[in-house]
Amino acid sequence: MHLEDFFNNLELFLNLGLSKKISSDNFFNEIYNFCKKNIDLIEKEKGLKEKIGSFLAYYKPINSLSEERQTKRIKEGFKLIEKLRNQYLIDEPKLPHKDLPLKTDIKFIKGVGNKRASIMREFGINNIEDTFYFFPRDYEDRREIKKIIDCYHGQNCLIVGNIVNFEEKKIGTLKILSYVLEDTDNSIIVLTWFNQDFIKKFLQPGLKVAVYGTVEIEFGRKQMKNPDFQIISSIKEVKTGIFPIYSLRKGLYQNNMRTIFTETIEYSHYMKEFLPDKILEKYNFIDFPKRIKGIHFPKSFYHLKKAKETLKYEEIFLFEFSVLIQKQKIQSKEGIAKNIKGELTKKFISLLPFKLTNSQKKVFEEIRKDMKKNIPMNRLLQGDVGSGKTVVSELALIDNFECGFQGAVMVPTSVLAKQQYKKLKNDFEKLGIKTELLLGETKKSDKKRIKEKLINNEIDVLIGTHALIQDDVEFKSLGLVVIDEQHRFGVKQRLALIKKGKMPDILFMTATPIPRTLAMTLYGDLDVSLITEMPTGRKKIKTLLVKENKLNEIYKFIEKELKLGNQVFFVYPLIDESEILDLKAATEMYEILKSKFKKYGVGLLHGKMTSDEKNTIMEKFVTKDFHVLVSTTVIEVGVDIPDATVMVIEHAERFGLSQLHQLRGRVGRSKKQAYCFLVTSQNISNETQEKLIKFASTTNGFEVSEIDLQWRGPGKFFGTEQHGLPDFKFLDILNDPELIEKARNDVLRILEEDPHLKKYKNLKKEIYRRYGKKLKMLEA
Repeated sequence: MHLEDFFNNLELFLNLGLSKKISSDNFFNEIYNFCKKNIDLIEKEKGLKEKIGSFLAYYKPINSLSEERQTKRIKEGFKLIEKLRNQYLIDEPKLPHKDLPLKTDIKFIKGVGNKRASIMREFGINNIEDTFYFFPRDYEDRREIKKIIDCYHGQNCLIVGNIVNFEEKKIGTLKILSYVLEDTDNSIIVLTWFNQDFIKKFLQPGLKVAVYGTVEIEFGRKQMKNPDFQIISSIKEVKTGIFPIYSLRKGLYQNNMRTIFTETIEYSHYMKEFLPDKILEKYNFIDFPKRIKGIHFPKSFYHLKKAKETLKYEEIFLFEFSVLIQKQKIQSKEGIAKNIKGELTKKFISLLPFKLTNSQKKVFEEIRKDMKKNIPMNRLLQGDVGSGKTVVSELALIDNFECGFQGAVMVPTSVLAKQQYKKLKNDFEKLGIKTELLLGETKKSDKKRIKEKLINNEIDVLIGTHALIQDDVEFKSLGLVVIDEQHRFGVKQRLALIKKGKMPDILFMTATPIPRTLAMTLYGDLDVSLITEMPTGRKKIKTLLVKENKLNEIYKFIEKELKLGNQVFFVYPLIDESEILDLKAATEMYEILKSKFKKYGVGLLHGKMTSDEKNTIMEKFVTKDFHVLVSTTVIEVGVDIPDATVMVIEHAERFGLSQLHQLRGRVGRSKKQAYCFLVTSQNISNETQEKLIKFASTTNGFEVSEIDLQWRGPGKFFGTEQHGLPDFKFLDILNDPELIEKARNDVLRILEEDPHLKKYKNLKKEIYRRYGKKLKMLEA
């Protein structure tokens, strides 16, 4: 038994006592007999015998105590065992035998050199410090030497014995080396290597060796293929423990990496602890050298567990600091306190053909309060597809105009920009607000005119794409920036637009709603507003999963919808037919559908078209020159066609769920019943089928996001580069909401008592080491 198992069993006795599965009369005797049985194990560890004696003495009188005091004493025992684990199951690295700085080039470490250093650099390991955070991908438990007779098929075993026989065979180009190993019980196992002739230089009959590998039983004979081996003279020399398994490249081997890392992690003693003492104490975390030793060469699996727990917290703790320091920096700058009277917004609301939902009113008030403050607004507006975010942004732009400031609206595509411009121009003209559109493809003469009018304050709201962030685009008095579908822009692009004004208010908008804890993690530097209601009178979109052999039935259904004057989208994942993938392409299907729906105009839209071509096609769809639009995902965001009631997505299995949700949101934008058909190939996997069934069962964007996150993982869902979300090694941002909440609250408390981290110099240094580039961007 390992000491770790001994403590686990002690804890098991406490649990049995707590649940009354061991009576109070027998409780002490059971624990005493168990400890007596394992006295050899206890005596091996310095001072443990005395501590176990104290532990037993604590429970000796337990049967004479009241039930309440028995329970209290047993609960106290868990804390005592945890203390013993911390003392006996956790280790720290040895002190370094040389005095080297943490930034010492990796090539100067013993066993590395120029050749291996160049390979290690491919992993991002350039110096000693980098090795601390290059984590193993798995571990091997080599703590116990086993007898051959006790090893079963498929088990990984560490075995010691003598080589008693050797045989070499050649089958074609395959050279097989076979050694017979015999242990002290005269049991044998065959060790086999394939095309590794160099093994003969090391191994020969008569040698004592320790081998580690997976045991296989074939025709009643035990064998190991390509095991690790160590030549020894006595069993005391066998290297035991929990061994790390690192990711490798050609020219690097596990033994190289283990030898190198054994040396480098000694220098973790030179790394100043940056987690505050009160945090380490509060959560029973382990200090830096111990957690680095625990993640690379743990003394026990308990040590590994504590190292992972601490590193997981470390990841989110530092990230939350980077996010909240950003927020702190933004709020420390003086913004524009707008004296909003709201007369124009009242007029605008009275002209609307519908009533605002309570949710829209609530978020607008949150935005208005921010705009009245003398610190810049930095707010994210989350709302499902079709929930009415645009109207809320219009209200903010009207307030901004009424206070004498210009507004800018940046959207990801020219199709969407033109649609936004058309809507805002139509809405704002009645209020005397002058709007303009600036795109990459805008004519030079028009660009010049727009830029001149902008700097002369003759434009009140400018709508556009990335063209807005060009150096020569200057505003006279930019007061509000609206960034639509903000996840489609990088951090630098967003900052470039914001810097066009003197700390303007910023409203980010997204139709990819995510759960609260995730929003808090990802958008922690922003205040978040949620539109939780859909406009009244709208019916839920009916989503149906259909195999492609049922397409004719869908066509019949579409014919009925078209007769009612409704419109239809067909979406495909490719533009042209692919020889590699068996997928229907937009161009191919356009020809088929054009002949199938001859009475109704059919248009084709895809990303390879010029902006003018795209806009012409969309205009014809809006004016009903086309009743059917065949498209790629270019229509994913923002396109608003009230009479579109059917969305057919072919090869739905090729899309992410959030993308499917966006596409589905292109229909159902009026009071008419809308339908979304997810057409899949015949041979999709059960897993994909289950995912699509879950998607079809809900129209709630938050639920869709949770399903999508579970299937795709945070990295692909969020797009780490766009968001600056780090590559968390241990933290699971979907399944660790409580830890995220705890870390965030801890960070808020520290920043409240010490906003500039004067008492936390090591912590501040580490935050800037990891997130300095991101934080400096705000200061530029």
